[in-house]
Amino acid sequence: MVLTETVRKALPKQRSRWPFFVCLTLLASIVAYTLVFDLPQWRNDEQLARLQERVSMLSLPPDTEHDLRAEASVVGLLSGNGNHCDYLVHLALVTKLPDAEIARYYESVTVEGVEGGELSGTVYVNPSGSRRDGFKGVIVEFFDGGHEAGSDMRCH
Repeated sequence: MVLTETVRKALPKQRSRWPFFVCLTLLASIVAYTLVFDLPQWRNDEQLARLQERVSMLSLPPDTEHDLRAEASVVGLLSGNGNHCDYLVHLALVTKLPDAEIARYYESVTVEGVEGGELSGTVYVNPSGSRRDGFKGVIVEFFDGGHEAGSDMRCH
């Protein structure tokens, strides 16, 4: 019996697999981060967008216009402390109506909140008075608070 020596060059060279596993681990980490942290934020952003849409669909009282430069909406931990999400839609208006009339209008109007409750607006009138054209600035806020935060880091 003759033993033959195998030449190393004849065997196929095996590739190192560690780059594949590093890339697979990195991909799994990115997917896990997205599922744990980004999806709850996207869900809360969608609920805020729906609330903002319902508020913007409200009819304006007479002699009142939108001031689009100052409108905003926010989701996060806005009141108190703890583990909950608050939603705020900030509507900026200019009006010729008296303060009491604009306040009465928005306190009587209701909008469906994030989880179906009814919200009414809180009115803040600019204390500096009227502008030259007779209009005055008014802020109307629709606040819906105390909702489940999930993994949304803005609500912790």
